[in-house]
Amino acid sequence: MKITDKDTAWSWATDRCARRECCRFDIEQKLRETPLSATDRELVLDALEDEKYIESARYARAFVHDKLAYDRWGRLKMQQALRLKRIPQCDITEAFSEMIEADAYREALRAVIASKLRSLRFDASDKQAVFAASQKLVRHAASRGFEADLIFSTIDEVLKDFLKEE
Repeated sequence: MKITDKDTAWSWATDRCARRECCRFDIEQKLRETPLSATDRELVLDALEDEKYIESARYARAFVHDKLAYDRWGRLKMQQALRLKRIPQCDITEAFSEMIEADAYREALRAVIASKLRSLRFDASDKQAVFAASQKLVRHAASRGFEADLIFSTIDEVLKDFLKEE
């Protein structure tokens, strides 16, 4: 669909929002690529918000749920991504409190660390090799956005279990 005026923009945006959860920033970025004026763009975006097609709190909850469940992202990475999409901090905080359970969060981190540990090749009897592997695990978990204190305690647990098996 080629967007040339306010009506086609509205039609396109409502169709897109009906198919998947979108935030104002996503729709605004797409509409910037069209010949639509800034005034018309704002009118369409405001109408989408008025009609509840886009809502930042709902988007934040869906984003947090999906990123934890499917991509195994930590709070820090999710928060940064939501900030880049200009989601208000109050909506981010609310989404974290509603959508993230402590046990599920820790289990996601354990799965990330265990998965990475299986891909590492090292001699479990060599302390330097174990230390180097644990540093790789720390970097990997940190790149996924998990908090440092949680990373260190979880790595200790996972390595203890792993070394017992060896």
